Amino acid sequence: MEVETNETESRELETGKVKKPEKLKRKVSKKTKNRTMQEVLEAEGNNEEKGLSPENKRPESATAIVDSESNKLEPLKKVENVTLENKEPVISIQNVTMRFMISTSDASGIKEYLIQRLKKKIAYRELLALDNVSFDVFKGEVVGIIGTNGSGKSTLLRIVSGALNPTSGKVVVDKKKVQILTLGTGFDMELTARENVYLNGSIIGYSKKFLDEHFKEIIDFAELWDFVDEKVKNFSSGMVSRLGFAIATAGGAAEILILDEVLSVGDEFFRKKSLARIKEMIHGGSTVLMVSHGMGTILDNCSKAVWIEKGKLQMIGDAKTVCRSYQNMDQR
Repeated sequence: MEVETNETESRELETGKVKKPEKLKRKVSKKTKNRTMQEVLEAEGNNEEKGLSPENKRPESATAIVDSESNKLEPLKKVENVTLENKEPVISIQNVTMRFMISTSDASGIKEYLIQRLKKKIAYRELLALDNVSFDVFKGEVVGIIGTNGSGKSTLLRIVSGALNPTSGKVVVDKKKVQILTLGTGFDMELTARENVYLNGSIIGYSKKFLDEHFKEIIDFAELWDFVDEKVKNFSSGMVSRLGFAIATAGGAAEILILDEVLSVGDEFFRKKSLARIKEMIHGGSTVLMVSHGMGTILDNCSKAVWIEKGKLQMIGDAKTVCRSYQNMDQR
């Protein structure tokens, strides 16, 4: 608003006869008519910092909420729709088939076997362990594999870990990130428990330095100090299982953890202790693929279950649904 004065008014202003206006009204646009002066100034200040004029200001998001009391535009936060379909699987099992050729020979030694082979008396039969199995495991998932004995569950775990190559199909996984925990392999019954710690640990992939540092922890957990220099052939099956479990779980949890029936070890008290250690590893952020015949273990720990029966994939989905279908198999 402009203020016009003539010469008389100018003299009156100088002599103090005319009072100064208390306020000069500022022109405001219709857009800011209903807003307070403080809000207008704040808005202009923010726009000046961003190099924008008040007319060019836009909400940060294309969609905005209007506050009915203040007539302000409040931008909505962008929400990204992330689904498993958009993620890359950590383990991708693609049309995996595994065939074994089983010899029908009853040869008692390698000499007799070679003689029978030269005479062409040895025949083979084919065992189809896995038949065109496909599924994906995503980061952070705990997936349980169930099925009756001889259905190919442990074979599948060994293929994923790289211990076996499939007859056809493929498994896409970073094998450097995989740790497989399985019991009963890599023991020499003629060696002592102390010696078997180093033998079995080296097979799993531990260095001698690592085993030296964790030796006391392994024997403590297995509760075998009274038998540490005893030959393993004199151990009960429970003692061997405890030693194997203690060695297998001595290292920290890997990014991809494969568990093959490692919870069915020892007596009731040791089983509780081993279950607590496995739960620490499972819930430590690892992606887990596990085999267990205990439905309680699968239901308590797994977000997804895979049912394999006689080498064929029967069902995959929510753990409760798959376990229920597996338990009702006899009723079909």
